[in-house]
Amino acid sequence: MNYRLQDDLYFTLARRAFLSRAAQGLGSLAISSLLGGWDLGRSSARADDRTKIERWRGIVNPPHQPAKVKRVIWLYMAGGMSHLETWDYKPKLAELNGQPMPESVTKGQQIAQLQG
Repeated sequence: MNYRLQDDLYFTLARRAFLSRAAQGLGSLAISSLLGGWDLGRSSARADDRTKIERWRGIVNPPHQPAKVKRVIWLYMAGGMSHLETWDYKPKLAELNGQPMPESVTKGQQIAQLQG
């Protein structure tokens, strides 16, 4: 397989390409909904017929009942809570500051990020 073909294949499968194409698709949906009231590409006779039919209101239909919620708590939990966001006092952390990591944590491996 030549390099040019590999690069094209990689680009079609790359995350950045997927996100750019998804953004283009969402942008085209937004533009079409904004320009939808102008009846572009339709004859005047068909535009008159459209006024008789209830206009399409977008992808998401309005809810069956009105919303009663006043606040939303958004929880994004990919793993655990960050140690910076817990705000609880850690006296053992101050006591162990500057000491090498315990053997029970590293299990014999040298981990540069965990070394004091």
